[in-house]
Amino acid sequence: MSINLVCKKCKSNLSVRSRVCKNCGYDFCSGKKYKVIVKGKDGRRISKVLDSLSMAKKLERKLKTQSLENSLFGISKIRMIDDIWEKYLSWAKQHKKSWNKDMQRWQMHVQPHLKGKKMDAVTTYDVHFVIKRMRLKRNYAPATIKHVIVLIKRVYNWAAEMDLYSGQNPALKIKLPKLNNEITECLSKDEIRRLLTTLDIWVNQRAALLVKFALFTGLRRGELFNLKWKNVDHKNGWIYLSGTKGGKDSYLPISDEALKILNKAEKHSLYPDCPYVFPNRRGDRRTTISKIWTRIKKHAKINHKFRFHGLRHTYASYLASSGKVSQYTLQKLLTHKTPQMTQRYAHLFDETLREGANLLPELI
Repeated sequence: MSINLVCKKCKSNLSVRSRVCKNCGYDFCSGKKYKVIVKGKDGRRISKVLDSLSMAKKLERKLKTQSLENSLFGISKIRMIDDIWEKYLSWAKQHKKSWNKDMQRWQMHVQPHLKGKKMDAVTTYDVHFVIKRMRLKRNYAPATIKHVIVLIKRVYNWAAEMDLYSGQNPALKIKLPKLNNEITECLSKDEIRRLLTTLDIWVNQRAALLVKFALFTGLRRGELFNLKWKNVDHKNGWIYLSGTKGGKDSYLPISDEALKILNKAEKHSLYPDCPYVFPNRRGDRRTTISKIWTRIKKHAKINHKFRFHGLRHTYASYLASSGKVSQYTLQKLLTHKTPQMTQRYAHLFDETLREGANLLPELI
């Protein structure tokens, strides 16, 4: 790191004490230029030409301080949040199944407000502003807001784990909104009959069979989309699920009716070599069924707010209230990680127990 006097005429670098250029004879009394030369860690030289010696010395002191911080304390230049996000997304694509949801949330809610900021320049107020805009823009559900807060917090934590950032996490102190996850949607018997009638006459039978299979198995949407023929045991009536939300691979028994649906799905396959049981029209893994599900609901006269996930709740509710399935069995069929996750159906088990207790007067 050094400061040199620059000759305007021949561009030579000389001592700052020089009065005349020794190469071309230029007289420095008519104006001086000073060059600060810095050698980086990679060996490359970076130079900056300034009009005054005082400015050159100031820049030199600043660069020396930064160099000392880097070598002694590992303090480096604070990165831009956009740079950290790109690195996080690249990592998430390899390690997270839901990386695409992270990308959508960041691009839609976070990036418009935090783009161009340094990591340490983002404050808790900035995160609150992101939340405020979400509520004003479309009054997003508490669950969506929670996902965005958690994503910001996760990106900062990831950057810290990777030694890319050592400052404060602006989302750390923000309280997550309270959620009501105990919503249990369930179709009535009349609605189920109308749904099955609609599915039987639906033109797109591949999609109709997927919906029907969801009703008779209670599988999650992602599990349906990921299901492959190699994981179906027609002979013994079992299916193998890998990478479930519960975190464990599972072997599940399926009903005779579900097996009939699989046999029909195999006959309706457009591509003999397609590995997926319920692919899209191009034979690839399906990624959505929302538009088809909306049309099916309308034709079957089912409430437009009833979610596709409600088919899983319907499956679980009818099993729980049958009196023939224990809570432990239901937990295994739903691939819940803990009994607490199956607890939302506990009241149905309680009703069945009460009905059983009331049978005694009729038996004696």
